[in-house]
Order: sequence, then C-alpha cells, then structure tokens
Amino acid sequence: MRVIETLKAACAVLLIAAAPLDVACGAEQMVLPEVTVTAPPVVQAWRKFTPYFGNPRVEEDKWPDIPCGESRVAAGAATGCKTGPAMATAGIGAVNGNLSADLSNCRIAHDLVFTTLVNLAVEADVTVIDPTYVSAVGPPHKGCTVYAGYGDLREDFPDMNQMARKGAGWRNFAEYSDLSTMAFSVGASDCLAFEKRGPIWKGGYVSVIHASLCHNDGRPVDPAGDVARVLAALVIRVYEPRGNLRSSP
Repeated sequence: MRVIETLKAACAVLLIAAAPLDVACGAEQMVLPEVTVTAPPVVQAWRKFTPYFGNPRVEEDKWPDIPCGESRVAAGAATGCKTGPAMATAGIGAVNGNLSADLSNCRIAHDLVFTTLVNLAVEADVTVIDPTYVSAVGPPHKGCTVYAGYGDLREDFPDMNQMARKGAGWRNFAEYSDLSTMAFSVGASDCLAFEKRGPIWKGGYVSVIHASLCHNDGRPVDPAGDVARVLAALVIRVYEPRGNLRSSP
C-alpha cells in the first residue's frame, strides 16, 4: 500500500512538472503549439553600407541652419540652408603615388537647401569635394572622392529627405548615364526624387546631388522638364573655404 501511495505522489509531482513520464502515470501528453519569435533588427534599415566616415543620412532636425551664402548648395530663391556632419573617405590603398602626407586628409561637405520654384517645392542636398583643395598637410589623398551607386536607389529614395519620407506610391524608377529618377506622391501632390552624378573624379565624382520636388498646383511631374528646372536653379559651390591654402577661383 505504501508503494502505491508513493507512486501516486510521484506521478502527481511529474504531472505538475509536465515531465515526459506523464504517459506512464495515465495522463495524456500535452502538445504545445509552435511559436516563432522574430526579434527586431539591431541596426535600423537605413544604416546600410556607406563608403564614408560619418553619417551620410540627411537628418534635417539634427542639422544646424547656416546662411545660404555659406552653403555648398544654394538657389536664388532659397528659403533655408543646413549643413550636415563632416565626412571623409578612407585612404585605403592610396599609399603608392599618393600626394598627401596624411591619409585622413579628405574633406567632403554635405549641405542642404530648401527652395520654391514657382509651382515646385524643392529640397536638395549635395555631397561635394574640392579637387583643388590644399590643406597644411597637402592635397587630399588620391582615394578622396564622392561616391554613388553603393545602394539600391529604389530602396534609398524613400528615405532621402523629409519630403521623400512623407511619400507613398513610389513608381516609375528610371536610370540614365548620370541621372536616376523615381516618382511618388505626397497627399494630392505629384512628386519626383532624383540623383544627379558628376563630374567624374578619381573613381567617383566631384559632387552628387539628391533632390526631391513636389508640385503644389496639382500638375503631374514632368521628369525631364522639372529636373532640368531644378538643376538650372541650383548652384553647387565646389570650392572648399575651410583651411584651404588655395585662394578662391
């Protein structure tokens, strides 16, 4: 009798613990449903590969305002300008034949302008170097250039700036030799994002322009005409005034 009571007590403990031996104690085996847990990514989606030291993402709320006369990108009717954090490219592989005494000697500006062109609201930023720049340690290393094409613009355009981040209905991606465009909508406004590359410099470019434009009169986007209007209005200042021993041209 004591053996039976002891066995009953043991079974009760095993049932509570949901041990595999519960079948031997006369209980039905419990089948648990499969559960899949997907943890959120540690790194945000926009933190993709970049060839630069520094953060190339346009973050208007974090960038300080600057006079548009000091911005490396400007427009005649500019309503505001901002400057981003300094960036540089690594001097990896730039030792042989390199002219600079310092492989960190690479100054890349990243400035932003807001403007209105009659029926177009425009936000444009430029990443630009001065090929003639000479600091106290010499010219930039030969790997100092502005890069483009290190991501998929169809994924990058929607995060290009605050105007693009309001967009929906992304469509009609098109790519040309030095220009890429993609249409989108912000509410009832028809909009367009584009990347303009050039001139070519040391495996990259002197400057790369990213811009978004939205019609505020309900008209559809004209990819050729609207981009041409914006590019004609933008002024890219290649000369780097900070610490440059060369005088302005």
